[in-house]
Amino acid sequence: MMNSKNLMTECTFLINPTRHPSSTKVLKKILKKKTDARIVEASSIKTLRKEVENFCLRDSKYLVIWGGDGTVHQAINAMMQIQIPGKALGFLRGGTGNGIQDSYEIPHFLTKQINTYINSVKNSYIESVDLLKVEVGSKIVYGQLLGIGYDAQVVKLRKLLFFKDAHNTVRSGMRYYLISALKLFRKLDFRNTTEIELTFKRGKYALKGIKINAEYPFKTLIRKTNAVIIEIGTRPYYGRLFRICPDVVCNNGNMDAYLYQFSNHLTVLLNLVSIWNGWHHRINARLAKMRQPLIERYEIKETIIKTGKNVDFHIDGELFNTGDTDEIRISIIPKAINFLVPESFYHKFHPFENET
Repeated sequence: MMNSKNLMTECTFLINPTRHPSSTKVLKKILKKKTDARIVEASSIKTLRKEVENFCLRDSKYLVIWGGDGTVHQAINAMMQIQIPGKALGFLRGGTGNGIQDSYEIPHFLTKQINTYINSVKNSYIESVDLLKVEVGSKIVYGQLLGIGYDAQVVKLRKLLFFKDAHNTVRSGMRYYLISALKLFRKLDFRNTTEIELTFKRGKYALKGIKINAEYPFKTLIRKTNAVIIEIGTRPYYGRLFRICPDVVCNNGNMDAYLYQFSNHLTVLLNLVSIWNGWHHRINARLAKMRQPLIERYEIKETIIKTGKNVDFHIDGELFNTGDTDEIRISIIPKAINFLVPESFYHKFHPFENET
């Protein structure tokens, strides 16, 4: 059997520039003990993207990023610029929220994460996953979650309140998200949320209920909404285990769109646990009885979001603005990138692989 040290020579570990030196020291110590993987420390976001590009041009097959959603977002976009076949991306838990790590079942303890990736490299546990292609004017960005509304405003407020100069980032820590979210929630006026027009193409309205499910297929559907959150994704989790897109499948060639159409603070507070856990069927059962708007779900191939100019939105937790453009165009790229995933995740998508 091949020694894991020799096996991991095909793997490069890239460290986020915002990681604390003591944490970096611990990671490097574990990696040097268990593997012969290449270890690279990025000094800035710009150099991180450059190191991802360098990886794509080298013989290394696997790149494992130590950082949060924003760091992985940067890596995905750098890899999509070059698109060298045969490469795969993995990710250790190194951020505040780690939504992408939760979505792909990355374990919590650092040593266990390293062991998981050694096993995944050994057995080639690679899954090709879909990406959103987001076009705003001439700008193209790739990602797995896009949000407009309350969640994007929380990201913006956190950046304003807790900006840190060192690497053009904000302070890490879930408490800064919570402080920003609470401040914004107290001032949120549900009666004056901006109306947004969405044009859904090639898909269906797909509601999951407690007793019944409902579907309505369409080629094109124009939907106007005052939803407090509009979320479009190919992965379920955002932030710290917030199951914001609970029914997505990462590689079925569709994006899921969710319209969170809450009308007051009390409704949110009474359903907060269900909102966080993605139990939309429970929430919709209550809302339907009160004849209030539901959390709507759609499975689609494309969407055009008429936002108006100078509107904030996030992609994988990174803040963007539409500027002089008044719409966002989103399309799905099926199986656009390879992810190195844990054994538990891989076997959920390959249930019959070991059958004789």
